Amino acid sequence: MKNSVSLFMIFLLMCSSPLFSQNTETTAKPPAKTSQATLYNDIYAGYGALSIFYFTGRMAHSNDYPTENKYSNTKFPDQASSPGTFFLGYARTLNKVVSVGFLFGYQNFSYTGTGHITNYGSDSLINIKATDQLVTGIARVTFCYLNKPFIRMYSGVGLGLTIDFGKALANGEQTNERKLYPGGQLTLMGLRFGRAFGGFLEFGFGSYGILNVGLNYKFSD
Repeated sequence: MKNSVSLFMIFLLMCSSPLFSQNTETTAKPPAKTSQATLYNDIYAGYGALSIFYFTGRMAHSNDYPTENKYSNTKFPDQASSPGTFFLGYARTLNKVVSVGFLFGYQNFSYTGTGHITNYGSDSLINIKATDQLVTGIARVTFCYLNKPFIRMYSGVGLGLTIDFGKALANGEQTNERKLYPGGQLTLMGLRFGRAFGGFLEFGFGSYGILNVGLNYKFSD
C-alpha cells in the first residue's frame, strides 16, 4: 500500500512540473523600454515662427544703402514680410539631464519701398526692392527634467551669431551688404515625442522663433 501511495505522489509531481514551468513562462513580463537618454545622438530639422527679427522691424544698414539715406524721401513699411525660419541641428546627450549641440537656421525678409531721385532738375519716383537673408548659427545646451521612453520635456539656451546678407535693387543698380548681429535662442519649454524617430514642439524666444516645431531622429553610438 505504501508503495502504491509513493508511486502516485511521484506521478503527481511529474505532471505538475511542466504546468508550473509553463505558467512561469506565460506570466513573465517583457523588458521595459529604455530611456531616450540612451540614444546619445540627435539630428533634427524644423520650422520656427515669429523670430526676434520679426519684431525689430527692418534691418539697419549703412548710409549709402538704398533703404537708408542714399535717396531722398524714402518710404518703407515698418514690418518686412518673412515665411519664417528653417533650421537644422545636432545634439549629443552627455547624461540623463544635459545635452549639447549646435543649430543653424535660415530666414528671409523682403520688403518694397519708394525713393526720390533728381535727374536734370526733375524729381523721379523709383521703386526699391530689398531682401535680408539671415543665417544664424548657435551653440546650444538643453536641460531635461522629464525623460521617459516616449516623451521628453526640457528647456535650453543657445548663443551665437547672425549674418545678414542684404541685397537691394534700386534705379537699375543692385547693392549688397553683409552685417553681423548677435544670435541666440531661449527655450522655455520643449516636448519631444517618440523614441528613435519622433517630433518636437518648443516654446521660447530668440533668433528662431516663439514657436518651433519639427522632426528628429535619435540613435546610439
